[in-house]
Amino acid sequence: MDAQILWSHFEQICQIPHASGHLDAMRVYIIKCVESAEETADVDAAGNVRVLLSASPEWLARQDQKEPHITTLQAHMDMVVQANAETSFNFFSDPIRPCKAGGKMTATGTSLGADNGIGMAAMLAILSDKRCLHGPLELLFTVDEEVGMKGVHNLPSDWLKGKYLLNLDAEQEGELMLGCAGAVDITATYRYKLEPGIPEGDTAVLLTLKGLKGGHSGMDIHLGRGNACKLMVRFLKHAVVNFEARLAWVQGGGVRNAIPREASAVLTVPSEVVDDLLDEVAYYADLFRYELRGIDPGVVFAAQVIDDPESLVPEEVQDDILNSLEAAHDGIFRYVPDMPNVVETSSNLATISMEHAEGAGLCSVTMMVRSMNEEMKRALASRLQSCFILGGARVQFSAAYPGWEEPLNGALPTRVRNAYRQLFGTEMKVNSVHCGLECGVIRSKYPQMEIASIGPTIRHPHSPEESVDIESVERFWQLLLAII
Repeated sequence: MDAQILWSHFEQICQIPHASGHLDAMRVYIIKCVESAEETADVDAAGNVRVLLSASPEWLARQDQKEPHITTLQAHMDMVVQANAETSFNFFSDPIRPCKAGGKMTATGTSLGADNGIGMAAMLAILSDKRCLHGPLELLFTVDEEVGMKGVHNLPSDWLKGKYLLNLDAEQEGELMLGCAGAVDITATYRYKLEPGIPEGDTAVLLTLKGLKGGHSGMDIHLGRGNACKLMVRFLKHAVVNFEARLAWVQGGGVRNAIPREASAVLTVPSEVVDDLLDEVAYYADLFRYELRGIDPGVVFAAQVIDDPESLVPEEVQDDILNSLEAAHDGIFRYVPDMPNVVETSSNLATISMEHAEGAGLCSVTMMVRSMNEEMKRALASRLQSCFILGGARVQFSAAYPGWEEPLNGALPTRVRNAYRQLFGTEMKVNSVHCGLECGVIRSKYPQMEIASIGPTIRHPHSPEESVDIESVERFWQLLLAII
Protein backbone atom coordinates (compact mmCIF):
# COMPACT_ATOMS: atom_id res chain seq x y z
CA MET A 1 0.00 0.00 0.00
CA ASP A 2 1.31 3.43 -0.89
CA ALA A 3 0.93 6.39 1.44
CA GLN A 4 -1.75 8.23 -0.53
CA ILE A 5 -4.37 7.90 2.20
CA LEU A 6 -1.84 9.19 4.74
CA TRP A 7 -1.16 12.27 2.58
CA SER A 8 -4.91 12.83 2.17
CA HIS A 9 -5.37 12.95 5.92
CA PHE A 10 -2.35 15.21 6.33
CA GLU A 11 -3.78 17.67 3.80
CA GLN A 12 -7.01 17.73 5.81
CA ILE A 13 -5.04 18.27 9.02
CA CYS A 14 -3.34 21.29 7.40
CA GLN A 15 -6.78 22.80 6.76
CA ILE A 16 -7.65 22.71 10.47
CA PRO A 17 -6.00 25.23 12.83
CA HIS A 18 -4.38 23.23 15.63
CA ALA A 19 -2.09 25.44 17.66
CA SER A 20 -1.42 24.26 21.19
CA GLY A 21 -4.39 25.05 23.42
CA HIS A 22 -6.74 25.36 20.43
CA LEU A 23 -7.50 21.75 19.51
CA ASP A 24 -11.29 21.49 19.59
CA ALA A 25 -11.59 21.49 15.78
CA MET A 26 -8.86 18.86 15.43
CA ARG A 27 -10.54 16.66 18.02
CA VAL A 28 -13.83 16.97 16.11
CA TYR A 29 -12.08 15.86 12.91
CA ILE A 30 -10.51 12.84 14.61
CA ILE A 31 -13.82 11.76 16.12
CA LYS A 32 -15.53 12.23 12.75
CA CYS A 33 -12.95 9.87 11.19
CA VAL A 34 -13.56 7.37 13.99
CA GLU A 35 -17.32 7.45 13.44
CA SER A 36 -16.89 7.10 9.67
CA ALA A 37 -14.90 3.95 10.33
CA GLU A 38 -17.75 2.69 12.55
CA GLU A 39 -15.53 2.68 15.62
CA THR A 40 -15.84 4.40 19.01
CA ALA A 41 -13.62 7.06 20.56
CA ASP A 42 -13.12 7.86 24.23
CA VAL A 43 -12.05 11.32 25.43
CA ASP A 44 -10.47 11.87 28.84
CA ALA A 45 -10.71 14.98 31.03
CA ALA A 46 -7.62 16.52 29.42
CA GLY A 47 -9.00 16.10 25.90
CA ASN A 48 -6.84 13.15 24.84
CA VAL A 49 -8.60 10.81 22.40
CA ARG A 50 -8.32 7.01 22.50
CA VAL A 51 -9.63 4.48 19.98
CA LEU A 52 -9.51 0.71 20.44
CA LEU A 53 -9.37 -1.33 17.21
CA SER A 54 -9.93 -5.05 17.08
CA ALA A 55 -7.48 -7.15 15.10
CA SER A 56 -8.23 -7.64 11.42
CA PRO A 57 -9.91 -11.01 10.75
CA GLU A 58 -7.22 -11.84 8.18
CA TRP A 59 -4.54 -11.06 10.77
CA LEU A 60 -6.21 -13.22 13.43
CA ALA A 61 -6.41 -16.16 11.02
CA ARG A 62 -2.60 -16.22 10.85
CA GLN A 63 -2.01 -16.16 14.62
CA ASP A 64 -1.44 -18.90 17.13
CA GLN A 65 -2.21 -16.57 20.07
CA LYS A 66 -5.79 -16.61 21.31
CA GLU A 67 -5.34 -13.25 23.07
CA PRO A 68 -2.65 -11.27 21.24
CA HIS A 69 -1.14 -8.24 22.95
CA ILE A 70 -2.40 -4.75 22.12
CA THR A 71 -0.03 -2.26 20.51
CA THR A 72 -0.64 1.43 21.21
CA LEU A 73 0.17 3.95 18.47
CA GLN A 74 0.57 7.52 19.74
CA ALA A 75 0.91 11.02 18.27
CA HIS A 76 0.13 14.53 19.51
CA MET A 77 -2.49 16.81 17.99
CA ASP A 78 -0.88 20.23 18.36
CA MET A 79 1.76 22.03 16.32
CA VAL A 80 4.23 24.83 17.00
CA VAL A 81 3.02 27.96 15.21
CA GLN A 82 5.78 30.11 13.72
CA ALA A 83 5.62 32.57 10.82
CA ASN A 84 8.09 34.87 9.16
CA ALA A 85 7.66 38.55 10.04
CA GLU A 86 6.62 39.39 6.48
CA THR A 87 3.98 36.62 6.41
CA SER A 88 0.48 37.73 7.35
CA PHE A 89 -1.07 34.66 8.95
CA ASN A 90 -3.63 33.86 11.65
CA PHE A 91 -2.88 30.43 13.12
CA PHE A 92 -6.30 30.32 14.79
CA SER A 93 -8.27 30.63 11.56
CA ASP A 94 -6.06 30.29 8.47
CA PRO A 95 -5.19 26.90 6.92
CA ILE A 96 -1.55 25.92 6.51
CA ARG A 97 -0.51 26.17 2.86
CA PRO A 98 1.65 23.09 2.10
CA CYS A 99 3.63 22.78 -1.10
CA LYS A 100 5.77 20.00 -2.56
CA ALA A 101 9.04 20.71 -4.36
CA GLY A 102 12.46 19.12 -4.57
CA GLY A 103 11.38 15.91 -2.85
CA LYS A 104 10.09 17.64 0.25
CA MET A 105 6.97 19.34 1.58
CA THR A 106 7.11 22.76 3.22
CA ALA A 107 4.60 25.48 4.09
CA THR A 108 4.40 28.97 2.65
CA GLY A 109 5.94 31.32 5.20
CA THR A 110 4.97 29.29 8.29
CA SER A 111 5.78 26.13 10.17
CA LEU A 112 4.25 23.08 8.48
CA GLY A 113 3.03 20.95 11.35
CA ALA A 114 4.54 17.72 10.03
CA ASP A 115 5.55 17.50 13.69
CA ASN A 116 3.30 15.66 14.60
CA GLY A 117 0.74 15.86 11.82
CA ILE A 118 2.34 13.04 9.85
CA GLY A 119 2.04 10.75 12.89
CA MET A 120 -1.62 11.68 13.31
CA ALA A 121 -2.26 11.17 9.60
CA ALA A 122 -0.70 7.69 9.71
CA MET A 123 -2.96 6.64 12.57
CA LEU A 124 -6.05 8.02 10.82
CA ALA A 125 -5.02 6.22 7.63
CA ILE A 126 -4.87 2.91 9.49
CA LEU A 127 -8.26 3.65 11.01
CA SER A 128 -9.82 4.62 7.66
CA ASP A 129 -8.42 1.96 5.33
CA LYS A 130 -9.85 -1.48 5.99
CA ARG A 131 -7.14 -2.98 3.76
CA CYS A 132 -4.62 -2.45 6.58
CA LEU A 133 -3.88 -5.77 8.24
CA HIS A 134 -3.14 -5.35 11.91
CA GLY A 135 -3.31 -6.91 15.31
CA PRO A 136 -5.28 -5.30 18.11
CA LEU A 137 -4.45 -1.60 18.24
CA GLU A 138 -5.00 1.34 20.51
CA LEU A 139 -4.75 4.78 18.89
CA LEU A 140 -3.86 7.58 21.29
CA PHE A 141 -4.06 11.24 20.19
CA THR A 142 -2.67 13.53 22.90
CA VAL A 143 -3.11 17.27 23.45
CA ASP A 144 -0.67 20.13 23.98
CA GLU A 145 2.61 18.26 23.70
CA GLU A 146 4.36 21.40 22.50
CA VAL A 147 3.52 23.44 25.61
CA GLY A 148 4.68 21.15 28.39
CA MET A 149 3.17 17.80 27.39
CA LYS A 150 -0.04 18.63 29.20
CA GLY A 151 -1.95 15.77 27.60
CA VAL A 152 0.25 12.93 28.79
CA HIS A 153 0.86 14.59 32.16
CA ASN A 154 -2.90 14.37 32.75
CA LEU A 155 -3.36 10.96 31.15
CA PRO A 156 -5.16 8.55 33.50
CA SER A 157 -2.75 5.90 34.74
CA ASP A 158 -5.29 3.09 34.20
CA TRP A 159 -6.60 4.11 30.76
CA LEU A 160 -4.23 2.56 28.23
CA LYS A 161 -4.47 -1.15 27.40
CA GLY A 162 -1.37 -1.65 25.27
CA LYS A 163 1.57 -3.84 26.21
CA TYR A 164 3.68 -1.99 23.63
CA LEU A 165 3.61 1.70 22.71
CA LEU A 166 4.95 3.01 19.43
CA ASN A 167 5.35 6.79 19.47
CA LEU A 168 5.22 8.34 15.97
CA ASP A 169 6.98 11.61 16.82
CA ALA A 170 10.61 10.83 15.92
CA GLU A 171 12.10 12.98 13.17
CA GLN A 172 14.67 10.88 11.33
CA GLU A 173 13.56 8.01 9.11
CA GLY A 174 15.75 4.94 9.50
CA GLU A 175 16.46 5.69 13.16
CA LEU A 176 14.85 3.89 16.07
CA MET A 177 14.59 6.22 19.04
CA LEU A 178 14.99 4.47 22.36
CA GLY A 179 15.68 7.47 24.56
CA CYS A 180 15.01 11.19 24.91
CA ALA A 181 15.97 14.15 27.03
CA GLY A 182 13.92 15.43 29.92
CA ALA A 183 13.34 19.14 30.33
CA VAL A 184 12.19 21.95 32.59
CA ASP A 185 10.94 25.45 31.80
CA ILE A 186 12.34 28.48 33.63
CA THR A 187 10.46 31.76 33.85
CA ALA A 188 12.17 34.84 35.31
CA THR A 189 10.09 37.96 35.94
CA TYR A 190 11.07 41.51 36.84
CA ARG A 191 8.54 44.07 38.11
CA TYR A 192 9.33 47.78 38.22
CA LYS A 193 7.94 51.29 38.06
CA LEU A 194 8.50 53.05 34.77
CA GLU A 195 10.36 56.32 34.46
CA PRO A 196 8.17 58.79 32.54
CA GLY A 197 9.70 60.54 29.55
CA ILE A 198 13.30 60.32 28.38
CA PRO A 199 16.48 62.24 29.32
CA GLU A 200 16.62 65.76 27.90
CA GLY A 201 18.55 65.79 24.64
CA ASP A 202 18.10 62.06 23.96
CA THR A 203 16.91 60.54 20.67
CA ALA A 204 15.00 57.24 20.35
CA VAL A 205 16.21 54.43 18.10
CA LEU A 206 14.39 51.25 17.06
CA LEU A 207 16.60 48.16 16.68
CA THR A 208 15.42 45.14 14.67
CA LEU A 209 17.17 41.81 14.29
CA LYS A 210 15.73 39.20 11.93
CA GLY A 211 16.60 36.71 9.18
CA LEU A 212 17.85 33.96 11.49
CA LYS A 213 16.79 30.36 10.82
CA GLY A 214 15.71 29.50 14.34
CA GLY A 215 14.62 25.89 14.69
CA HIS A 216 13.89 23.29 17.33
CA SER A 217 15.62 24.14 20.59
CA GLY A 218 16.57 20.50 21.11
CA MET A 219 16.98 18.95 17.67
CA ASP A 220 18.83 21.96 16.21
CA ILE A 221 20.76 23.16 19.27
CA HIS A 222 24.00 21.55 18.05
CA LEU A 223 23.95 23.56 14.80
CA GLY A 224 25.19 26.74 16.47
CA ARG A 225 22.48 28.93 14.97
CA GLY A 226 22.09 32.50 16.10
CA ASN A 227 19.78 33.23 19.01
CA ALA A 228 18.06 36.55 18.33
CA CYS A 229 17.51 37.27 22.02
CA LYS A 230 21.16 36.71 22.92
CA LEU A 231 22.42 38.76 19.99
CA MET A 232 20.10 41.67 20.80
CA VAL A 233 21.03 41.66 24.48
CA ARG A 234 24.70 41.58 23.56
CA PHE A 235 24.30 44.79 21.55
CA LEU A 236 22.04 46.47 24.11
CA LYS A 237 24.60 46.00 26.87
CA HIS A 238 27.31 47.33 24.55
CA ALA A 239 25.14 50.39 23.84
CA VAL A 240 24.50 51.00 27.54
CA VAL A 241 28.20 50.80 28.39
CA ASN A 242 29.53 52.83 25.45
CA PHE A 243 26.73 55.18 24.39
CA GLU A 244 24.88 55.96 27.65
CA ALA A 245 21.86 54.18 26.18
CA ARG A 246 18.61 53.84 28.11
CA LEU A 247 16.18 50.98 27.43
CA ALA A 248 12.51 51.57 26.68
CA TRP A 249 11.62 47.97 25.84
CA VAL A 250 12.92 44.76 24.30
CA GLN A 251 11.04 41.83 22.78
CA GLY A 252 12.33 38.59 21.28
CA GLY A 253 11.39 35.03 20.44
CA GLY A 254 8.02 33.37 20.05
CA VAL A 255 7.61 30.03 21.83
CA ARG A 256 9.44 28.22 24.62
CA ASN A 257 10.82 25.36 22.53
CA ALA A 258 12.10 27.23 19.48
CA ILE A 259 15.40 29.03 18.96
CA PRO A 260 14.34 32.71 18.61
CA ARG A 261 14.66 34.08 15.08
CA GLU A 262 13.71 37.73 15.62
CA ALA A 263 14.06 40.43 18.26
CA SER A 264 13.49 44.17 18.53
CA ALA A 265 14.15 46.93 21.05
CA VAL A 266 13.82 50.66 21.56
CA LEU A 267 16.51 52.62 23.33
CA THR A 268 17.49 56.26 23.63
CA VAL A 269 20.93 57.83 23.42
CA PRO A 270 22.23 61.40 23.62
CA SER A 271 21.48 63.05 20.28
CA GLU A 272 25.13 63.87 19.64
CA VAL A 273 26.04 60.14 19.48
CA VAL A 274 23.09 58.93 17.37
CA ASP A 275 25.18 58.78 14.20
CA ASP A 276 27.88 56.89 16.06
CA LEU A 277 25.28 54.41 17.34
CA LEU A 278 23.91 53.86 13.83
CA ASP A 279 27.45 53.22 12.61
CA GLU A 280 27.91 50.75 15.46
CA VAL A 281 24.71 48.91 14.44
CA ALA A 282 26.10 48.59 10.90
CA TYR A 283 29.36 47.27 12.33
CA TYR A 284 27.53 44.70 14.47
CA ALA A 285 25.41 43.65 11.48
CA ASP A 286 28.63 42.78 9.62
CA LEU A 287 30.03 41.18 12.78
CA PHE A 288 26.99 38.94 13.26
CA ARG A 289 27.09 37.88 9.60
CA TYR A 290 30.76 37.04 9.95
CA GLU A 291 30.30 35.09 13.18
CA LEU A 292 27.37 33.15 11.73
CA ARG A 293 28.84 32.62 8.24
CA GLY A 294 27.89 29.23 6.86
CA ILE A 295 25.38 28.75 9.68
CA ASP A 296 22.94 31.67 9.68
CA PRO A 297 24.04 33.90 6.80
CA GLY A 298 20.69 35.67 6.45
CA VAL A 299 20.91 37.63 9.71
CA VAL A 300 19.86 41.28 9.37
CA PHE A 301 20.48 43.91 12.07
CA ALA A 302 19.20 47.43 11.47
CA ALA A 303 18.32 50.67 13.27
CA GLN A 304 16.20 53.73 12.62
CA VAL A 305 15.39 56.92 14.50
CA ILE A 306 11.79 57.00 15.77
CA ASP A 307 9.50 59.14 17.92
CA ASP A 308 10.24 59.26 21.63
CA PRO A 309 8.77 56.50 23.82
CA GLU A 310 6.52 57.51 26.71
CA SER A 311 8.70 55.94 29.38
CA LEU A 312 11.89 54.01 30.14
CA VAL A 313 12.90 51.06 32.27
CA PRO A 314 14.65 52.35 35.42
CA GLU A 315 18.40 52.38 34.90
CA GLU A 316 19.23 49.97 37.72
CA VAL A 317 16.51 47.52 36.57
CA GLN A 318 17.67 47.84 32.96
CA ASP A 319 21.20 46.93 34.03
CA ASP A 320 20.01 43.96 36.13
CA ILE A 321 17.94 42.58 33.25
CA LEU A 322 20.67 42.96 30.63
CA ASN A 323 23.41 41.58 32.89
CA SER A 324 21.31 38.53 33.80
CA LEU A 325 20.45 37.85 30.17
CA GLU A 326 24.04 38.34 29.05
CA ALA A 327 25.29 35.91 31.72
CA ALA A 328 22.59 33.24 31.23
CA HIS A 329 23.97 30.17 29.47
CA ASP A 330 22.47 29.48 26.05
CA GLY A 331 23.29 26.49 23.84
CA ILE A 332 25.12 23.21 24.49
CA PHE A 333 26.20 22.83 28.10
CA ARG A 334 27.60 19.30 28.03
CA TYR A 335 27.97 16.29 25.74
CA VAL A 336 27.44 12.70 26.89
CA PRO A 337 30.87 11.83 28.34
CA ASP A 338 31.24 8.48 26.58
CA MET A 339 29.40 9.62 23.40
CA PRO A 340 31.13 12.92 22.55
CA ASN A 341 28.94 13.62 19.53
CA VAL A 342 25.66 13.36 21.48
CA VAL A 343 24.35 16.45 23.28
CA GLU A 344 23.50 15.62 26.88
CA THR A 345 22.50 18.99 28.40
CA SER A 346 21.56 22.35 26.87
CA SER A 347 19.57 25.51 27.47
CA ASN A 348 17.69 27.88 25.17
CA LEU A 349 16.93 31.53 25.89
CA ALA A 350 13.53 31.36 24.25
CA THR A 351 11.62 34.60 24.82
CA ILE A 352 11.95 38.09 26.26
CA SER A 353 8.82 40.19 26.60
CA MET A 354 7.89 43.47 28.29
CA GLU A 355 4.44 44.71 29.22
CA HIS A 356 4.07 48.36 30.22
CA ALA A 357 0.83 49.97 31.40
CA GLU A 358 -0.17 52.73 33.81
CA GLY A 359 3.35 53.38 34.98
CA ALA A 360 4.13 49.73 35.82
CA GLY A 361 6.43 47.37 33.95
CA LEU A 362 6.79 43.60 33.76
CA CYS A 363 9.67 41.87 31.99
CA SER A 364 9.30 38.10 31.46
CA VAL A 365 12.07 35.79 30.30
CA THR A 366 11.56 32.12 29.44
CA MET A 367 14.27 29.50 29.08
CA MET A 368 14.18 25.75 28.56
CA VAL A 369 16.75 23.33 29.95
CA ARG A 370 17.05 19.87 28.39
CA SER A 371 19.12 16.90 29.51
CA MET A 372 19.32 13.14 29.29
CA ASN A 373 20.79 13.25 32.81
CA GLU A 374 18.37 14.30 35.54
CA GLU A 375 21.12 15.59 37.84
CA MET A 376 22.68 17.70 35.08
CA LYS A 377 19.24 19.09 34.24
CA ARG A 378 18.83 20.11 37.87
CA ALA A 379 22.35 21.56 38.05
CA LEU A 380 21.99 23.78 34.97
CA ALA A 381 18.50 24.90 35.99
CA SER A 382 19.90 25.85 39.40
CA ARG A 383 22.73 27.80 37.80
CA LEU A 384 20.28 29.77 35.67
CA GLN A 385 18.05 30.33 38.67
CA SER A 386 21.00 31.85 40.54
CA CYS A 387 21.86 34.03 37.56
CA PHE A 388 18.39 35.60 37.45
CA ILE A 389 17.92 35.84 41.23
CA LEU A 390 21.16 37.81 41.45
CA GLY A 391 19.58 40.22 38.96
CA GLY A 392 16.54 40.69 41.18
CA ALA A 393 14.11 38.46 39.29
CA ARG A 394 11.52 36.08 40.62
CA VAL A 395 12.22 32.61 39.17
CA GLN A 396 9.75 29.77 38.69
CA PHE A 397 10.17 26.25 37.31
CA SER A 398 7.36 24.55 35.40
CA ALA A 399 6.44 21.85 32.86
CA ALA A 400 9.20 19.50 33.99
CA TYR A 401 9.18 16.03 32.47
CA PRO A 402 11.55 13.08 32.69
CA GLY A 403 13.82 11.57 30.09
CA TRP A 404 13.45 7.98 28.95
CA GLU A 405 15.67 5.04 28.01
CA GLU A 406 14.57 1.69 26.54
CA PRO A 407 16.61 -1.54 26.45
CA LEU A 408 17.64 -2.48 22.92
CA ASN A 409 16.79 -6.17 23.27
CA GLY A 410 13.10 -5.77 24.19
CA ALA A 411 10.36 -7.36 22.09
CA LEU A 412 9.18 -4.06 20.55
CA PRO A 413 12.62 -2.73 19.50
CA THR A 414 13.41 -6.16 18.10
CA ARG A 415 10.15 -6.25 16.16
CA VAL A 416 10.79 -2.79 14.67
CA ARG A 417 14.39 -3.53 13.71
CA ASN A 418 13.49 -6.88 12.13
CA ALA A 419 10.69 -5.30 10.10
CA TYR A 420 13.02 -2.59 8.81
CA ARG A 421 15.71 -5.08 7.85
CA GLN A 422 13.22 -7.24 5.96
CA LEU A 423 11.74 -4.27 4.12
CA PHE A 424 14.85 -2.31 3.20
CA GLY A 425 17.77 -4.73 3.58
CA THR A 426 19.68 -2.49 5.99
CA GLU A 427 19.90 -2.05 9.75
CA MET A 428 18.12 0.74 11.56
CA LYS A 429 20.32 3.14 13.46
CA VAL A 430 19.50 3.11 17.17
CA ASN A 431 19.60 6.55 18.75
CA SER A 432 18.29 8.87 21.43
CA VAL A 433 17.08 12.39 20.80
CA HIS A 434 17.88 15.69 22.51
CA CYS A 435 14.30 16.77 22.82
CA GLY A 436 11.27 15.76 24.78
CA LEU A 437 9.10 12.90 23.68
CA GLU A 438 5.93 11.96 25.47
CA CYS A 439 7.48 8.53 25.96
CA GLY A 440 9.15 9.63 29.21
CA VAL A 441 5.91 10.74 30.85
CA ILE A 442 4.01 7.70 29.57
CA ARG A 443 6.72 5.42 30.96
CA SER A 444 6.35 7.05 34.38
CA LYS A 445 2.60 6.24 34.32
CA TYR A 446 2.87 2.83 32.62
CA PRO A 447 6.21 1.34 33.72
CA GLN A 448 5.30 -2.09 32.36
CA MET A 449 5.01 -0.85 28.76
CA GLU A 450 7.71 -1.38 26.16
CA ILE A 451 8.14 1.89 24.25
CA ALA A 452 9.88 2.91 21.03
CA SER A 453 9.65 5.86 18.64
CA ILE A 454 9.85 6.17 14.85
CA GLY A 455 8.98 8.79 12.27
CA PRO A 456 9.78 10.32 8.89
CA THR A 457 12.60 12.80 8.29
CA ILE A 458 11.48 16.26 9.43
CA ARG A 459 13.99 19.09 9.23
CA HIS A 460 13.89 22.32 11.25
CA PRO A 461 10.58 21.79 13.04
CA HIS A 462 9.24 24.69 15.10
CA SER A 463 10.27 27.18 12.41
CA PRO A 464 9.07 28.45 9.02
CA GLU A 465 11.92 26.38 7.56
CA GLU A 466 10.20 23.13 8.62
CA SER A 467 10.09 20.47 5.91
CA VAL A 468 9.31 16.78 5.65
CA ASP A 469 11.07 14.47 3.21
CA ILE A 470 8.42 12.89 0.98
CA GLU A 471 10.26 9.62 0.29
CA SER A 472 10.92 9.20 4.01
CA VAL A 473 7.16 9.37 4.67
CA GLU A 474 6.62 6.53 2.20
CA ARG A 475 9.27 4.41 3.98
CA PHE A 476 7.89 5.31 7.41
CA TRP A 477 4.42 4.23 6.28
CA GLN A 478 5.66 0.90 4.92
CA LEU A 479 7.54 0.24 8.16
CA LEU A 480 4.52 1.09 10.30
CA LEU A 481 2.30 -1.28 8.30
CA ALA A 482 4.87 -4.06 8.71
CA ILE A 483 5.16 -3.48 12.46
CA ILE A 484 1.41 -3.59 13.13
